[in-house]
Amino acid sequence: MKRGLLKNFLALLVILGMASACNLSYFEDAEFGDFVWDPSLAVPIGEISYSINELFDELNDAGAQVGVNDENIVTLSYTETLQSQTASAFMTVLDQNFSGGVAAGVDINNPIVSTTVSLNQTFEFNLSQRNAEEYDSILFTGGNFDITFSSDFDATTDFTMTVQSLVNRATGDPLTISGTLSPSGPTFNSNNNLGDFRGDFTRDAGGNLSTNTVVVDFAYDISVEPGSVISSTDRVSFDMSLTNAEFETVYGDVGTQGLDVNFQVVNLDFFRDFDAGGITFTDPIFSFVFENGFGFPLGIDFKDITAIGNEGQIVPLSGTATDEPTVLAAPTVENIGTTEVTNFELNSSNSNIADLLSSQPRKVIMEVNAATNPANGPEQYNFVDISSLLDVSVQVDLPLIANINNLVAEEFIDFNNGTDLEEAKRLLLRVITENELPLGGNIELQFLDASDNVVFTVSERPVFDAAPIASGDRTTGVATTTVDVEFSDADIRAIENATRIKVLARLSTTDATSGNSVKFFDDYELKIRLAAQADVEITSN
Repeated sequence: MKRGLLKNFLALLVILGMASACNLSYFEDAEFGDFVWDPSLAVPIGEISYSINELFDELNDAGAQVGVNDENIVTLSYTETLQSQTASAFMTVLDQNFSGGVAAGVDINNPIVSTTVSLNQTFEFNLSQRNAEEYDSILFTGGNFDITFSSDFDATTDFTMTVQSLVNRATGDPLTISGTLSPSGPTFNSNNNLGDFRGDFTRDAGGNLSTNTVVVDFAYDISVEPGSVISSTDRVSFDMSLTNAEFETVYGDVGTQGLDVNFQVVNLDFFRDFDAGGITFTDPIFSFVFENGFGFPLGIDFKDITAIGNEGQIVPLSGTATDEPTVLAAPTVENIGTTEVTNFELNSSNSNIADLLSSQPRKVIMEVNAATNPANGPEQYNFVDISSLLDVSVQVDLPLIANINNLVAEEFIDFNNGTDLEEAKRLLLRVITENELPLGGNIELQFLDASDNVVFTVSERPVFDAAPIASGDRTTGVATTTVDVEFSDADIRAIENATRIKVLARLSTTDATSGNSVKFFDDYELKIRLAAQADVEITSN
């Protein structure tokens, strides 16, 4: 029979033989010395074996996975997903507005014959940006590019606008709009779906290499008829707006800016069971996995990782791991749609992570800061694809290489056996343990009534002793302990009114006061043999 240590074994201890029997043959000839009552009932209870995994699984309260590492050392593992940063959350192409116009530059008053005035001009506009992005090109998938033309002329004007920086994805031609403005229709609207275009912002008005540049050619012809008057200040104007842009891929340089990796709290339920004493881990490991689909390297800063101890004390992370950002690899522009995985460990050699966990934290706050194109990273042409994603996860591994010194665990268990003790006058429970673990435990039992008043206490006593360790890592033998728990008639009458039991377990590893750590191998076992003897009143009923 295999059960959790604190709750189930101690329940057997206090139920005094009411549990189901296991390997009864061991106690067929059990002897209890001079403690003899007449009449009496001697009840063998059985033998229970606990593995080290089961012991710490009970202490862990199911908050972590209990397994083994490559050295067969029992390990507690917690896994958390810290963040998923998407492309749309990282980058937004801002709404833009561009305006311009071309004046006639000449005065014409009632010409004798029809006259045509031709004008043209090239305009250059800069794309607005949130930070220091330098856009080379954008493959749009949606949004609007709207233009309104207006004329001051008392004459018909034919115009053509060519937006050199917006190239039709199907034809390869720039966006071209033509129309006519007249005294009776002085405005003209053009509405265009950005999803049909690719933005090319690599040339300025003179054809030189550039970034973030929108180039527009604008030309118009004014037909001035006899009787018409135009002024040199009359003009044709335009207002362009780029709104609600959606993109497939953005190419260029995103500069240096932060990515939002929101802080997460890793709740370490293992420590929740402990109220006093100390536990020091020798080799805890925080294994981070970064999956980067963005087309730029990232610098990761771990400085804002802190542990919040049992009493609210704050232990910040320190060590060489915080000296400069850890650089995450990124896919190149030839590999859009792929992901580069970077693994990084916080361990005892590059940080004070052992100190963080030895504070017995109830939670660890992990605020991991990420910045694009870090100074200590490689130079790389940048892109952001709509499928780009940064996933950050962490696994906290606590190999049980530790020093445990008077660590107190508190547990409450229900007690519904009071009526089963009505006929008992005296009770004796013998507990014999054979322990391979380098961990010993003392137990105190407090029987509580419905108002949580203590009605009876079994004083603290050793239930199992820690096994000895020689010069190696493993224990060298089995520690055997025999404990008798005796209940008098008055004691039994007191616990009849109990509704639950407060169990206080005080745990210490072998030679804990020396400060040395011990290793808990997964093949260690704790065997417990139980027997009970009861002096009862036997009636005709």
